[in-house]
Amino acid sequence: MSIDGIMLAAIKKDLTENILGGRIDKIYQINNDTLSFTIRCENQNRKMVISTDPAYNRLHISNLDYENPLKAPDFCMLLRKYLHRGIIDKIEQPDFERILIFHIKLRKEKYYLITEVMGKYSNIILINEDGIILDALKRINKQQSQQRQLYPGLDYQYPPRQDKIDPTVVSKEDFFSYIPDDFSDRAYKAIMYNYRGIGPYMAKEIIFRAGIDFKIDYSTLSKEDRERIKNSFLSIFQEVKQGKFRPAVGLDKHNNISYLSAYPLLHQKNIKDHTYPGTGELFDYYYSNEVTNNKLDKFKDRLNNIINKYLTKNRKKQKKYHNGLEDAANADRYKQYGELITANIYQLKKGLEEIELVNYFDVEQSKIKIDLDPSLTPAQNAQKYYKKYNKVKKSIKHLKKQLGILRHEERYLEQVSLNIEQAESQSDLKEIREELIKEGYLKEKKKNKQKKKSDKPLPPYKFISSQGYQILAGRNNYQNDRLTKKIAHSEDIWLHVKEIAGSHVIIRNHTNDNIPQETVNEAAVIAAYYSKGRMSENVPVDYTKVKNVRKPKGAKPGLVYYEEYQTLYANPAKELISKLKN
Repeated sequence: MSIDGIMLAAIKKDLTENILGGRIDKIYQINNDTLSFTIRCENQNRKMVISTDPAYNRLHISNLDYENPLKAPDFCMLLRKYLHRGIIDKIEQPDFERILIFHIKLRKEKYYLITEVMGKYSNIILINEDGIILDALKRINKQQSQQRQLYPGLDYQYPPRQDKIDPTVVSKEDFFSYIPDDFSDRAYKAIMYNYRGIGPYMAKEIIFRAGIDFKIDYSTLSKEDRERIKNSFLSIFQEVKQGKFRPAVGLDKHNNISYLSAYPLLHQKNIKDHTYPGTGELFDYYYSNEVTNNKLDKFKDRLNNIINKYLTKNRKKQKKYHNGLEDAANADRYKQYGELITANIYQLKKGLEEIELVNYFDVEQSKIKIDLDPSLTPAQNAQKYYKKYNKVKKSIKHLKKQLGILRHEERYLEQVSLNIEQAESQSDLKEIREELIKEGYLKEKKKNKQKKKSDKPLPPYKFISSQGYQILAGRNNYQNDRLTKKIAHSEDIWLHVKEIAGSHVIIRNHTNDNIPQETVNEAAVIAAYYSKGRMSENVPVDYTKVKNVRKPKGAKPGLVYYEEYQTLYANPAKELISKLKN
């Protein structure tokens, strides 16, 4: 969703009301594209987020929590050097461009933080009072652009301007002078192509509010139609100049985001409009429901593709080994052939291709045909069948061992697949990716090889039962192992869904007494919810004391066996999960 000049004007208004005169206390670079600033204003801390993400660029006051890296990148360190404790003196949007400039005073110095909100060309640049670039989040050299470079030491230049008019300075007398007389295209494009900072959505809205089909050719419009367009245009920009915005998001019937706008878009058909008090709340909703989920889904898809590749390979091998076992089931027949040939060797001779003999292994003593190799003697043919019998018999042990290994791996991969599906954050998926690297299913990128010692594993999901018992659930296989074998005590209760993939769940027995059945029932709901049975009812859940849970030597992460257990049935109720989590 691109931000046009009108939306940026609404953003500027909200930032002016919330942070103008504020002091920059903290600066973090959340990721390659996103910065956050903690600004102290009117005895309150306010967080401003600026993202140059090509698909999700945005700029707003945020109430969301973001994960800050332990080590700040170079650009973030430079901003801290020049802007920490600086006062935001002014915020401007020059000529209704998609640019916001923050004027920042620090003692006797003055700096300008320039945010260019332009889709894939979005950038953040810091310049000094003389207009010299101190640095840019995305440096641009001559190889990348002959027109405009951005790197330290150069004079800052605005992005190339299009030949359009600032709509906030247009009067009713000169409105039509900016649209060519011979303009022949859809009516909304007459607005979008000639006036600065108006995206396609708002251009269509201006035409629609004039009571005209925005798809109609502008050149066919009557004088009265064009007057209505002018009045609609001036009416909207009167509100823009007065700062009367109604930030809105449009949702389709599936609750997918259809648009973001500084005003509800009446021309959008079959769309529910939701307005917000300010752009901060709007973009928090957008980030939480579109950006985060979209990135999460893409990360999940990447990991799932890896798991599915190995699962397909695993199941093909299992099928091959099952076929081998079916062949091995005929091994005794080869031994019988050898013994029948030996018993009748006196009536056989070299050169026969087959022989029909009485099968004395059969109760009815029926006759059986046996294929022979004509190049071998009868004794050699008998030995050939004995060797085949011995070879197949030996292979049975190998095939069963390999099938056991493959079934073990299949269970592990199915559990990983479930963990990916039920992951709730990027951090969850990063831990799963680390697990796949350690288990050899994924190669580690060179830049990630020096993992920081300070990167601590995520904690398990935490709940408190109705009767005050702590319940823990693993997020991934490594965490399941850690939870069951290192965190839990022998008298704690361990739960897991029966025979399908699911998290290890632990009830901490802080009383060293019998745990109430109601708490066990609630923990069973958690085990059912964090399992492959999440969408089912009456999910069987086994439970036992932790001391009855064993991990086989050499087993994959998260795989255990247990004994002396009981089973109960639980419905994975999301409402109860939320209640116990809080």
